Amino acid sequence: MKWVAWIVGALVVALVAAFAWGRLRPPTPAQAEALALLQAAPPPPGRNAWAALWLLDYEVPAERIDATYAEERTGMQEWVRRQMAQPSPGADVWEPVVAARYPKRAVVSAADRGLLCAPREDDCLAKARAGGRPLRDLLARQAGRIAQIEAINNADVLWSDLPPDTYMYTRLPAFTNTEDLLLTAAAVAFVDGRPTEALTAVCRQAASVRRLHAHTNSLVAAMVANAWMEADEHALAGMLRERPSAEPAPEACTQAFAAPAPLDVSLCAPMQYEFETIAGIGATPLHPDRDRRYAQQAYRLAIDPQGMRRLLAPAYAWACRPDVQAAALADRVLSMENAAAVRYDLFDLVANAGGVILARVGASAREQYAQYAMRNEDYAAGLRVTAWLLRTRGSAGTVAEWQQQLVRALPLLRAGGDREIRIDPDGRQLHMRYHAPHSGRSELVLPLPK
Repeated sequence: MKWVAWIVGALVVALVAAFAWGRLRPPTPAQAEALALLQAAPPPPGRNAWAALWLLDYEVPAERIDATYAEERTGMQEWVRRQMAQPSPGADVWEPVVAARYPKRAVVSAADRGLLCAPREDDCLAKARAGGRPLRDLLARQAGRIAQIEAINNADVLWSDLPPDTYMYTRLPAFTNTEDLLLTAAAVAFVDGRPTEALTAVCRQAASVRRLHAHTNSLVAAMVANAWMEADEHALAGMLRERPSAEPAPEACTQAFAAPAPLDVSLCAPMQYEFETIAGIGATPLHPDRDRRYAQQAYRLAIDPQGMRRLLAPAYAWACRPDVQAAALADRVLSMENAAAVRYDLFDLVANAGGVILARVGASAREQYAQYAMRNEDYAAGLRVTAWLLRTRGSAGTVAEWQQQLVRALPLLRAGGDREIRIDPDGRQLHMRYHAPHSGRSELVLPLPK
């Protein structure tokens, strides 16, 4: 029976060797390149809007926002640590520190929201005219909230400074009841006889949204900014439709809708943050007070955090690749092949079985991430067509003239792609097909000047 012992011994040695190699081997060239691309860049310089948005529901004085948020952030991290140590996570209810110090702002109720212009409102001006005194009273009640949102227009970045390993537990800033309030206030100014003020406000908002969209590490914030910009484009086109075509638009509009730049389409910083969030699951330590020793040992044997990062990196790094960013700026439809699947071998299965499973789960959303990247392409295309409307409104008066102007502008508007952009037969609307349909819509539709 010696040969059986020899075989068993050889198998054990081979298994240990495979485990050791799986844990100690360096990343493949493709993995190393991906990991390098996913090295998170420091936040851009400038004022960060994250704190002001995060505390939007509370009447915090402007000069106390940063300090209050810093305390809130520390308290949230401590709460997350307690959550992870609890035998039953969720038993410890989080209470915002700010709630004990400052009054909460008046809630925007469902009835109130019915008065406001929704982000994809087809005719915001009609709603402003129909809203009458109840709408104006609502805006007066929300004056403090609106003032804080308007202050965000002066911010430079929208950067989450929360550690990625706390992301699953922490709440997001107050993205709701922001752009709808600003747009409604601008629409009321327009119908109340202050068109220049209204147009300037909308374009200033668009410039702010564009700046924050280009300098955010939050995927949610980037997609919210896409929706906000589309709302601004709708509002601007609707207002211009009711103004004389010879009347120049405010200079703020020309600046807000300048030609798209690489940062307008880049999803790199948000994907770096998403990668750290998902990869952090594999590195989350078990708590000695909650988890038995054998569970901790089994966890360490099943999951190699560094190995999981290697496997997961190519599925996220595609958004940072120069060729993908160039394709996005050229408005070309992105192939799902750009979002690489997790590639593993026998050594990974032996040394990192749990990590392989987690990496495959973490990469399963790669097709959705490609859709988000194409949402950024739609965002940039919307900037192009809105800029074209601003340039063309004074020189096209008939349907035929609009059609001719569009034919001449198509190469520039398509930026190298083949996106469908057309004017309807009666010359009332411009239609721009999305690369990534969303919210039940397949195209951006903007009204043309009368």
